Amino acid sequence: MRILSVILTSGTVLSIACGILTGSHNGNSGVGATAAGTPTVARPEPATNDGKDRFMSEQTSNPISLKATAKNTTAGLLIEYTVENHTDQEQYVWDRMIKYEGNEQKIDDDGAYVFLVDSNVLNVIRADLPLPQAIDVARKEIPFARLLPPQGKLVGTVKLPHPVVEMSPYYAPPKEEQQAKATASEVVLMIGWTPTKPGMKISERTIGGKKVFAIRGAWAGPYQEVLQERLMVSVDVITYKDDFERQTPLR
Repeated sequence: MRILSVILTSGTVLSIACGILTGSHNGNSGVGATAAGTPTVARPEPATNDGKDRFMSEQTSNPISLKATAKNTTAGLLIEYTVENHTDQEQYVWDRMIKYEGNEQKIDDDGAYVFLVDSNVLNVIRADLPLPQAIDVARKEIPFARLLPPQGKLVGTVKLPHPVVEMSPYYAPPKEEQQAKATASEVVLMIGWTPTKPGMKISERTIGGKKVFAIRGAWAGPYQEVLQERLMVSVDVITYKDDFERQTPLR
């Protein structure tokens, strides 16, 4: 009697991240040897789930995602964005900007912090900034936050009139003699977010009829995470000629 020996080799990789278990297989699962007069029959390849695995991997590595578009309109620069939560936990997005009408605090639905960097890149920021180093500040400005529910989405809009003017909460708008003109060929949108952490004091407030959350306290770093989207759009900008600290979000 002739005995056929078939050796099946397989490799299995298991990865566990955020409670997700995935498996991938490789190797030769076909039968290559045959008895005399018997045609070769190859076993079918197991069905793969590469698309789903790739999607799950992206969600694991990017628990919060940002998608945005930007265009110039007759009214100004329009940026529309969506922040999506791929986790089963609540998150907070620091994108409710503050403005004042007299002494009354309001929510600025259109505004953002704006800084021209690298000569042609315009950073548009909705996030908490660090205190400036060049000047003393009596009171730090901290944007309000919105609650991003588990597996939920938030949409937002930034509207900046043409020409776009650099804006910091710690500097007055530039006077005419302080202004210079430039053109940015790229806009970088930055949005701050955070999970709930020990040491946070989160309080719900109603500002101008809108429900928002104030986050205060002290907690282990990073202070906030920052989402970023690069948008290819040309924008005319008014910049400061005098000293002006162009900041990036607090980390």
